[in-house]
Amino acid sequence: MSDSQNQTEVDIRLRQLSYSGLLTLHSCPRRFQLDKMRGTYERESITTFAFGHCVGLGIQLCFEGKSEQEIFFAIFQEWDVDLFDEAEKQQESFWLAMYAVQKFIGMRKAGFLEDYELVFHEGKPACELSFVIEFPDGFRYRGYVDAVLRNKFTDRVAVLEVKTTGLNDIDESLYKNSAQAIGYSIVLDAIFPGLSDYEVLYLPYKKKTHEYELRPYAKSYLQRALWIQELLLDIETINMYSAAEVFPMRGESCYSFYRQCTYFGTCTLSNQYLLKPVSQKELDNIEETKYSINLTLMDLLNSQLEKV
Repeated sequence: MSDSQNQTEVDIRLRQLSYSGLLTLHSCPRRFQLDKMRGTYERESITTFAFGHCVGLGIQLCFEGKSEQEIFFAIFQEWDVDLFDEAEKQQESFWLAMYAVQKFIGMRKAGFLEDYELVFHEGKPACELSFVIEFPDGFRYRGYVDAVLRNKFTDRVAVLEVKTTGLNDIDESLYKNSAQAIGYSIVLDAIFPGLSDYEVLYLPYKKKTHEYELRPYAKSYLQRALWIQELLLDIETINMYSAAEVFPMRGESCYSFYRQCTYFGTCTLSNQYLLKPVSQKELDNIEETKYSINLTLMDLLNSQLEKV
């Protein structure tokens, strides 16, 4: 069987890529496969997602100049799990999300990031901007940018990236070389075509101490060339695993973030018991999802060549 035939047989769900999904691929390909083709999530992980999303939304709306009442009502509407669900060990609940946002509002009133203003794109606030890159053989890399800011005095462009973490001490190695930060340049290209470098403002919220910590990192477009190559290598890896019908299990990743993997004890079972065929609803979601910015690999390469 030729390579091109193998590639066309890769399940469509495995071809939908994102930063978090590729992190899973790197740590345990078997979990990547099961996440994509089984879709089993722990209740705590759903609460974790809702918590992080609502804190990020509140901060974005704060930059948009919304009132406290508008912000809190938006968070209430966005919380998509039971209002009283709580991940006690992870310090995550609707009420703690509200507290985190309230604390940020207080920081802004006290002058936090007062030199920065929100950028507007096509007449709308540059918040939660989505992008997709179309690769050959139906692979797509998707992502979102929390907010694009600009320094009012220097005009330097910055991407705000809100994180929530259970760590009390933030080591710079957690974020400094993150591929996610390089991916943000896709959005910035659409807003500022002539931009040669930018800044990423990581803003982790420490859930245990209820504190924010700002971590700024400079990024250049030269770093993006390597990022593109790495994405292509990840795609080749998925093609290889699919052709061999083996997604390796990495036992060293069975325990991470203070808990066992969702699939611990079951991932060694046969695929016929674990994997589910793609549903029409999943296909519709893939096809119908709209993005703020749509690019192809060729668009990305041409843009990179222009900057070089």
